[in-house]
This record gives sequence, structure tokens and C-alpha cells, in this order.
Amino acid sequence: MGGKSTLLRMTCLAVIMAQIGSYVPAESFKFRAIDRIFTRIGASDRLIEGKSTFFVEMEETYHIATQATQNSLLIVDELGRGTSTYDGVSIAYATLKYIAEKINCITLFATHYHLLIDEFEIYDNIKNYYMLSEFDEEKEEVRFKYKFVEGRADKSYGITMGKMAGLPESVIERAKEKERFMTQEKRNIGFEKNLMEKFNKVVEQLREVELREEEDEIDEVRIINELSHLV
Repeated sequence: MGGKSTLLRMTCLAVIMAQIGSYVPAESFKFRAIDRIFTRIGASDRLIEGKSTFFVEMEETYHIATQATQNSLLIVDELGRGTSTYDGVSIAYATLKYIAEKINCITLFATHYHLLIDEFEIYDNIKNYYMLSEFDEEKEEVRFKYKFVEGRADKSYGITMGKMAGLPESVIERAKEKERFMTQEKRNIGFEKNLMEKFNKVVEQLREVELREEEDEIDEVRIINELSHLV
């Protein structure tokens, strides 16, 4: 509803139009020649072939990983949504890492996995963008602005969409309650993770000090031995 998938499709069409010498629907347009466009977008199965929606998704990802080059354009939308959350995040993470490090081509990688934002902050060739929206807290409604802007979207509005679609109030309230619980758990896990990382750094520093002390002791023994030989 925010226009994300439409933006991905429009990008592909604009590149094709520009590459054949046509005008494009933009005030300005800068790009490089593209050898192929690979897409992982939409959801469809091939039950006659015995392939589920997720299997087809993995096939499309396989073509990207094995055939895309540095001059390709990749459009990846919601990779990993057809399986469990942890499996999906893992596949999305591994694929994006492979694209960024091995293929290194122009890519639009759309995802609702906010975990990936933190994981790839250190990559210079990855930037965060999102579809602009406004949230009315009183009415609990989302207003979509249909603008692609730089930055990170740290919040989703899935429960709000459920309310707008007419889900029973009891379901919405229970969902909110569960969301608050899981968000708090996530914060607790994040706090424990940061605490553990700090603890490990302290232990590492203590080990380095201990090693230096051992090296100093060895040097002292060596010096004493050398002096004793001189005497």
C-alpha cells in the first residue's frame, strides 16, 4: 500500500526505456548500461510442477546468485517471507551479503526484516531507503506519502493495517498486547547482547594485558640470564 513494489517495477521499466533510447518519466535520470534484469518479486506457485510459492522464490534467488554480474540490475522484494521467520531472515541476510560482497551490482532489496538494517550498517555500498508515511496516533491510521526517501524505517504498521481492514477489536487488542511483549523481549535480548559484547571486550583486554605481562616476565628472565653469563 505504500508503493514499494510499484516503485521496484517502475525502476525496471525506466531502465529498459532508457536503454532503448526512450524518454523516461523522471525529471532527471542517470544510470549505466545493464546486461540483464533479475527479479524476485510477487508470489506465485507452480503446483503442476510440484513447486510451492517458496520453492519458486528460491529458484529465482538461485538465478540471481549464479547468473547476475556486476552490470546487472537486481530487484528483490520480500525475500524469505514464505518460510519461518528465522529461516527467512537467515536467507535474506545471506543473499544480501552475497550480493554486496560477490556480485556488487545495482540492487533494490526490499524487506520487512528490520534486523538486516543493523547487520549491514557497516557496508559502504548499502544505503537505507523507505517509503514515506505518517501515522495518526489518535485515529490509529497510516497516511502513505508515496515518496522514496533516504533513511531507516524502524516501525511497521501491520496491526494498523489489520484494523483498517476490519479485523475484530478483540483480535487487534490481543495483537497489540503480543507486540508489546515481543518488543520488550527484543529490547531485553538486545541489552543482554550489548552487555555480553562489552564483557567479552573486557575479557579480551585483560587477556592482552596478561599476555603482555607474560612477555615482560620472559624478557626479564632473558635479560637476567644474559647478565649472569656476562658476570
